[in-house]
Amino acid sequence: MYYLDHIVQFVDQPEAAMQYLQEHGLHTVHGGQHTQWGTYNALSYVGSAYIELIGIYDEEQFSVAAKAPYSLHETYEKNHRQNGFNRIALRTTTIEEDAKTFYQAGYDVLGPERFSRTRPDGSIISWQLLHIGKQGTLFDYPFFIQWDLPEQERMQELTELGILGNHEAGDVEIAEVIHLVQNLEPLYELQKLLQLPSSTVINEESNVEIFTMHTASGNLSYYKPIGEGDGWNAFLDFGNGLHTVVISGAQKEKYITFDHANYVFKKRSTS
Repeated sequence: MYYLDHIVQFVDQPEAAMQYLQEHGLHTVHGGQHTQWGTYNALSYVGSAYIELIGIYDEEQFSVAAKAPYSLHETYEKNHRQNGFNRIALRTTTIEEDAKTFYQAGYDVLGPERFSRTRPDGSIISWQLLHIGKQGTLFDYPFFIQWDLPEQERMQELTELGILGNHEAGDVEIAEVIHLVQNLEPLYELQKLLQLPSSTVINEESNVEIFTMHTASGNLSYYKPIGEGDGWNAFLDFGNGLHTVVISGAQKEKYITFDHANYVFKKRSTS
């Protein structure tokens, strides 16, 4: 089983981005340093998934990290260091088997590799990452993460450390992560390999076909323009990639954007 684990957003200063999200009612905390990549982060857990605000503190180390194929660092470099949403990570407990599955299906596979981060209190958190890709694909696939701690134990630790907390915005959770894409075929193949529940709808108002993979911690939606309209205009402006994060359960509905990332806060549906 796979879950949306986190959404990566590159920012100039995680501290400033952290303050901005706090002003909009999201509980956000300092994360720590990734010494192997030259980055540091702030975190906002929204339900059981989180938003990761990443900045660079060591240019030389980051330049080395950006050479790793299919990594989020390569994506940031490839996009000319355009701040905003970068990639999503899917949580798994079968990362070794996942690597074999994707390799046998013809994907380029890097990992699993083990990493760690030192928190502000000096404690260390560790995990494994798996990156996949295919030459010529115009968008970046999700990458996969397997935490070393079992999920229940990890969430208990996050609560005790104050990383999980109440949001002034409401009892919020990530409802949907919206990507704009030119071609849905690679997503159909990915869905079959992951065996995630899925759905397809046509939004005639925006003139887009929407393919969604459903996870218990947030849905992954891919919008393909099928003619002129809002979807096509957004694609022309933005291109392939992660475009908007939709947060449900908010006390007030609003739209915010910062560092080229779009957030939509919606009230929870009563239907």
